[in-house]
Amino acid sequence: MKQLWLGLLALMFLALPAQAQSPCDQATSFSHINATGPVEIAPPVASKRVYLCGMFIVQKGNTLDLNVLVGHGTNCADDQRQVMRLEFPNDVAVSNRIERVGPVSDAGYAMCIQTTGSNAKLGGVIYWAQF
Repeated sequence: MKQLWLGLLALMFLALPAQAQSPCDQATSFSHINATGPVEIAPPVASKRVYLCGMFIVQKGNTLDLNVLVGHGTNCADDQRQVMRLEFPNDVAVSNRIERVGPVSDAGYAMCIQTTGSNAKLGGVIYWAQF
């Protein structure tokens, strides 16, 4: 019986996630009333990658959708790539935190957000890291 408990304890330790990752320690808040962007939220750093860690978003009124992009240049204008597109119904709140993240870009890219739609209010916080 003692061996069974020791074996289960050993399996539990193997199943715990590794803590070697850098923390998601950055947050950028935003508030948009109409379509905007792209707007830079994570600046480019030549030797670092950007990691998207989650978001809290509140949308009120008509649909105003959110694009998360990466790119070079002012406000991700050059070599732009879409990371995700979120299409919201009227009057919604979304919260998401990602436990383990991978890079959304190669080193040297900025991360930006862009809103599309009209006559709505979209605000929130984007959580991110850069290392």
